[in-house]
Amino acid sequence: MPAPPLGSEPAIVRATGIPPAYDKPPACPQQAEGLCNHAQVNKNDLRKALHLGLGRAILYAQHHDMREFRDVILDACLHCHAYDIQIEGTRASYMHDLVGFLPDKDFYHAEVLKSLAEGGDDWDASQRFHFAACLAFHGNEAARQAMYDHYNPGPRMGDHIGVDFLKLDGIEGLLFAADKLGGRLTTGPDVIEEGWLLSQSLEICGEQATWNALREAGATNPMIERYRLRAEEEHRLRAPQPGQRIAIVPPRYRDLLSDIPMNNAYLYTKWGEIATEGELELAAKGLIAAKNSTEQLAHLRIFARRRFPLDVHPLLSLADVEEDRVGFAAVRALTRVIDPAVRELAFRLVNSRAAWRGGAISLLTENYELGDHRIVLGWFKQEEQDEERHSMGLGLIDFWKRHRDEETEVLMMRSLYENGPCSFCRENAVDRLIELRALPDEFRAECAWDANDDIRDLVKTS
Repeated sequence: MPAPPLGSEPAIVRATGIPPAYDKPPACPQQAEGLCNHAQVNKNDLRKALHLGLGRAILYAQHHDMREFRDVILDACLHCHAYDIQIEGTRASYMHDLVGFLPDKDFYHAEVLKSLAEGGDDWDASQRFHFAACLAFHGNEAARQAMYDHYNPGPRMGDHIGVDFLKLDGIEGLLFAADKLGGRLTTGPDVIEEGWLLSQSLEICGEQATWNALREAGATNPMIERYRLRAEEEHRLRAPQPGQRIAIVPPRYRDLLSDIPMNNAYLYTKWGEIATEGELELAAKGLIAAKNSTEQLAHLRIFARRRFPLDVHPLLSLADVEEDRVGFAAVRALTRVIDPAVRELAFRLVNSRAAWRGGAISLLTENYELGDHRIVLGWFKQEEQDEERHSMGLGLIDFWKRHRDEETEVLMMRSLYENGPCSFCRENAVDRLIELRALPDEFRAECAWDANDDIRDLVKTS
């Protein structure tokens, strides 16, 4: 199916009146100029900024020769380096903005379009298609055609990538993606992940227009009809029925392990939330008596959001178990326990560089002592591993909410902005700094170009 003819404006604008998310925010020339007068950065500096999605990389590109960084920039165009991709999304529009300021931007555009032919069924492929969509939104017909020529949806990301066609060409884009996805369903009916494309079409184009288009096209196109039938079934299963009520009746503890598979983390945590105190105590005794790591892990999940009611030492003994991430679940359960031994564990985890040290700050939230603000901030600053730093960052936010301290809060939020690997956590820091009237001008200038669109919006409206 060929690409639809290039229109005067993207379909999402024609359908909703909303400009595409790829539009660039207004520049901040005075602040940007001041920020970019610092010393020449090296490749590691730029690589870190690009991976974090910090706007300073774009500001730097506006005022400096970037030719020596071509390999770093190209890598960030072709590969998605976001830390928590499910929440943050890809870096495509961010990298499109940066490349747009480079005199050799055509090189990067050509490399991204060439990479579409390589296929792939991961977040890197999604970022490349989304980058191409950014180009197409700005009138690049070659990008549009390359997207249509090389879309071969895989089971993981095919549905997600299909949304780019919808946003680019509305109903026509939806039908193109549906045809391709329907073809995939004939070869792997039970493996393809779907639902995002349909939900976006229902939101952008409207329910009636979406279903009418799928039914009409499906009448003559068996691939689209196959997609429509699957989409209707999935939509029906997800949508609550009129008057439907779901009563959750938790099993008694004695039946828990036989009624709920032990690998179902959500249901064990949910059971712990709604269990009576008596049932919770039985579960605590069951944890102590657990015979293997599978049983231990299932029991520990019960106490993810409820306080362990018995002596803390059985939990402490599990904190060092690395098998099946038992130690991680034990530390999580211990964050709800008030006991001097839990405080000692927090310091031991950090000082020994233990596997679950990312939860150390959360352990101190319930076991707070005067002076802990600077201690936990030091732990966060010194941590080098992204996963542990992200866990500590989440712990920092909760720690300061529970134990307000004006003297160190601005320091904490600035450190979270600079060092947190997740742009969603960075958004929390920016929001709080704005509330405190403590967002530095250089941060504000960067935020106008951040990879997180919500951060861009924050500084526009503050």
